[in-house]
Formats: sequence, structure tokens, C-alpha cells
Amino acid sequence: MNSGNGPIPAGASLSGVAPALPRYAGGRYRITAGHLFLGAAILLLLLTVVVPNSLPVPTGAAMGLAFLLALPGLQIGPGFRNLLACYGVTVVVTVAYMIVGGMHGATMVALAQTAVIYIFSPLLWMVIAHALLKRLGTERLIDWFAMLSVLCAVSVAAFFYLYLRHGAAAVAFFFKGANVNLNDGFSGATMHVYGSLIFLSGAFFSSPELIRSRLLRFALLGMLLASALTSGRSALILSVPLGWCLGLALMSRTIGNTRKSAFTQLIRYGVPMLAAAAAALALLQAYTQINLGTVLTTVTDKLASGGGSARVQMGRSLFSGILGNGGLGSGHGVGVPFVSDPIHPWRYELVWVATLYRVGILGALVYALPFLLYFVAILRLAHARRLPARHKFMFCGLVCAFLATNTNPYIEAFAFQWMYVVPLVALAIEYRACFRQEPA
Repeated sequence: MNSGNGPIPAGASLSGVAPALPRYAGGRYRITAGHLFLGAAILLLLLTVVVPNSLPVPTGAAMGLAFLLALPGLQIGPGFRNLLACYGVTVVVTVAYMIVGGMHGATMVALAQTAVIYIFSPLLWMVIAHALLKRLGTERLIDWFAMLSVLCAVSVAAFFYLYLRHGAAAVAFFFKGANVNLNDGFSGATMHVYGSLIFLSGAFFSSPELIRSRLLRFALLGMLLASALTSGRSALILSVPLGWCLGLALMSRTIGNTRKSAFTQLIRYGVPMLAAAAAALALLQAYTQINLGTVLTTVTDKLASGGGSARVQMGRSLFSGILGNGGLGSGHGVGVPFVSDPIHPWRYELVWVATLYRVGILGALVYALPFLLYFVAILRLAHARRLPARHKFMFCGLVCAFLATNTNPYIEAFAFQWMYVVPLVALAIEYRACFRQEPA
């Protein structure tokens, strides 16, 4: 991978360097630390993308192992160094407000969890993502995401089948206390994998051309749409049209599409979407009692109500707390009178508002800085018509996942933080090289 300090070597890809084959010596293949890292990374992605939160201890072990195996080959380029600097500033804010929280009565458990989620987990994910992108390249990683998306959709189908045939106990592996609602044309279920599908649905519906196999493209888009419509989750359902609209808006600014007519681009994107949507809807109508109108009405009603009465009360309580501390922050691990989780009363689903309450306006701006810089960099590439399709994919997935944090605390779960870290690291590695590539 070019670090951005010199010309791109002949034959090298901007998306990364493919992993080397096992070394051949003395008639035998040698397994290196790099291959061990890829094995640990595959296991980690299976645990965090396909079955997130189902096996927290093995997931933590796989994460630690992948981090240790990534360290020997770590080479910090200028882009990644800047990202680490932003991370360092957020650590200072986190430590400062952990002290404030301790002064305001935060428990040691709350402060320990804050340290894990805000300090240690992001660093581990950054190093792992950097090593993975250096070895695979962004496009190869997207191929992995396609296969992982298929497994996610299969897990959703297995969840519904097992629950309907054998009850909640049969799906406890996926979600403890699971529930399925199939009343009056509506479908909804409680599954952690829906968090992963928010990113993956938005990303693949924005950039279906990155799925090289036409059959897989058609099948995967249909599976993602069916998974979204049967989820009952507004954020996941909305990620499909949002990803498609973002992809369509950035299409003319993407390398390889800048000289194609608007009609050609619309056909290229519209036909696969319509075909997959038609197939998914036909299957749902034929084999289930799901009514598309009922699902969409439920989603719009939920959005109009502010996410439900519980979230409205939570928001009011958090805003009252922000006014009470004057926008300066009350500290990490400190809650408000409204309790969302009795076991962890300092956690809230409205992450944006909760962050303002915890670390104040300036602290929230520091936390948002890496994402703001990322969005500016993407817009600069799009304006110059040098936005690679792989970064369009990452950007649209991140936007969907980032918007979902307004009502779901995915960013505060170490199993989901890959959605927020991988796009930033990928662009940090390739940003300078993207500007040296001529728009096609």
C-alpha cells in the first residue's frame, strides 16, 4: 500500500495490496503471522457482523488476538497518523469527563465500561482495520462483506424458522428474551444482527456494482430487502432507500461513471434494485402474511412520534439535564431521572443527546471531529470527481449506521464499532492516492 509520500507503483491497486500466498520453502507451505492474523480477523468479523453480542467472551478474545497479530506489521502512514491524533484528543476528553463523572457519583462499573467502549475498543478496531485493509485492500474486504451479508440474511431466516417452530428458547443464542410479532400484516423481531444489516444494506444498495457476480448481486439485494422489511426496525428499513438515494446522488461523481449519461447510470442502478425488490416482495407475499403498506405505515407512525413514547421521555429528561449543566457536561457514567436500563442506568438509546449531556457541547464536537473530517474528505473527492466506488460504499454504509445512533446505541457496543471505524481507516490510508488518480 502506498503511504501517500511517493508515486503509486506500477500494477499496484489504490484499494490495497492483495495478501501474499503462504511462503513456499523446502517443498512445504509456511504459515506466517500474517496468515494467522487473517484467520483471527475472519473469526472476529463472523462474531461481530453475523452474530454480534451472542458470544461476548469469544468475541473479546478474538479481538484481542487479532490486535496482537496486527501489531508486528503496523506501519503508520500520514493519513492514519492524523486519525490516531484525532483519537488521542477524544481520549483526553473521555478521561477528563470520567473524572467529572466520578465526582458526580458514577460507579466504578460505569467508568470501567466507559474506558472499554471509548478508549480501548476504538484503538483495537483501528489497528485491526488498518492491518486488514493493508493486507486485503478495500475492494477485497467488500467482497468479504458480501459473503457476511449472505450469512446475516441466512441467520435472520433461521431465527424466524426456529422461533416459529420451537419458541423463544430455540433462538436464545441470537437474542435472550427474543420476540417475534407477525400480527395484522406486520413483521418484527428482536435480533442483534439488524445493527450490522443497517450498515450493509445502506452500503450495498448504494453500490451494487461492487458485487461482481450478477446472480449474487440479485440474490443479495433481495435478501437484504426481505430482512429489512421483516425486521420491524425503522432504521434498517430506512437504510435501503437512503443508501440507494445516496448512491444515486454520488454516482456521477464516482470514478468510472463520470462520463456516462444520467440515463445509463439510472438504468445501471435502477434495474437491479427494482428486480431484487420485486422478487423479495413476491416471495414475502407468497409465503407470509406481511403487508408492505402496513409495514411502511408503522415505520412512518414511529418516526412521526419521535421513536415512541419511551424515547420522547428519554429525550426530554436528557435535554433537561443539558440545560441543568449549562452545556458543560455532567460526566461519563452519570444518568438522568429517566432510566432506560435498570441494570445500566447511565446508558441511553439517544446517543447524540446523551453525549451532549455527558461531555457537553465542546466534548461532543471533539467526539464528532473524526467523522466531520471524514465527511469533508468524501465531499472533496466527490467534488473533484475522484470518489472511488469502494469509498462510496463505505460512506453510504457509515451514514446509515451513524444516523441509526440517534435512536440505537450501536456505537457504544464494541461488537458494532467496526461500522464506524473501518470506513475512516480505509479513507485515511488511501485519501492522498485517490487525488492522484485521474477521473475516468
